[in-house]
Amino acid sequence: MRPAFLLIATALLSACSGVPEPMNFPPIEGALVRGVNFNGKGGFEIDGYRWTSQADSKANGMMLRDVEVLTTELQPQPSTDENTQHLLNTSIAQTGQLNIDQVMYGAQYDLYFWFMENQRRSQRSMSIEIEDQLVETEMGNLPYKSWSRFGPYPVDLSDGELNIVLTTADPSHKAEVMGMLLIKPDN
Repeated sequence: MRPAFLLIATALLSACSGVPEPMNFPPIEGALVRGVNFNGKGGFEIDGYRWTSQADSKANGMMLRDVEVLTTELQPQPSTDENTQHLLNTSIAQTGQLNIDQVMYGAQYDLYFWFMENQRRSQRSMSIEIEDQLVETEMGNLPYKSWSRFGPYPVDLSDGELNIVLTTADPSHKAEVMGMLLIKPDN
């Protein structure tokens, strides 16, 4: 009787361990314009798209003002592949509001963001404005170490500069982002 009890108890503990299943997002479709790993290396793939470093992106028209660069060594929940884990542990941040601008041709694009909650004491909720249009009011708002991909956010760029503003609901919290993917959708 005792070995059977141990097997049942072990099975129940495994089922209740709280280890989430891997994320299954809808596939991203379209031609890569730019994948940016903020404060991290480039030269790897996520979702079939090649990512560049923040430094490479800045050399190709990305503008960031007064950002903090942050690096963590957390195990994202749910767990993920090595490249995504690296992306989620490097970021840029700024208290209250974070501005990202990218020089580029006017066209239609889809924009995605990667975010992991890496602050133990604060769950953040951020809004996203793209080209002065509010496209998201709840980016973030995740438990500690949880992550997600946000988007797609369609953009119809009519000028030569993409303007993105991330703003925290609480102005004392840091607006933060780990990765950004810009795609020209298949039409």
